[in-house]
Amino acid sequence: MSLFRRREPPLPKAAVCFSSPIRTRRAADWLRNLGGCRPIGVLSDDCGDVAWQCAAEQADLLLLETDFSSEIEEPKDVSSRCDIAIEVRRKLPDCRVYLACEDGYPEKLAALEKAVELKLIDGYCLGALTDRQARAWLRETAEAMPGGSAR
Repeated sequence: MSLFRRREPPLPKAAVCFSSPIRTRRAADWLRNLGGCRPIGVLSDDCGDVAWQCAAEQADLLLLETDFSSEIEEPKDVSSRCDIAIEVRRKLPDCRVYLACEDGYPEKLAALEKAVELKLIDGYCLGALTDRQARAWLRETAEAMPGGSAR
């Protein structure tokens, strides 16, 4: 029996901001059950609020939901989500930002690709975010964290 325990690498903190507080809570619970991170629900989608909470919690990953529908007052489109990503990265340069995008808006694909190309976001998922995709993003985040290459 060893007196020294192997120290486990820290889990990434994953901030989640979806189109409504209930969806945010559900997404944070889903990530918690998925494992591999410590989720934080960001219940406001105001740019300043999201950036402040990510900085206060020292988030390693930010998952933002987009909403392209014209039925809501203030669309959560690629441009507005990139504004949040820029502000978060200004405070936390190493925070990885991903977008969960609803399917059925092929005209948005070029904007999403351009956002990745310009390194405004690290990636996106069209349609339902799967366990596999979320785990891949968590793994990428963990590897990018200090000491992450040993994971």
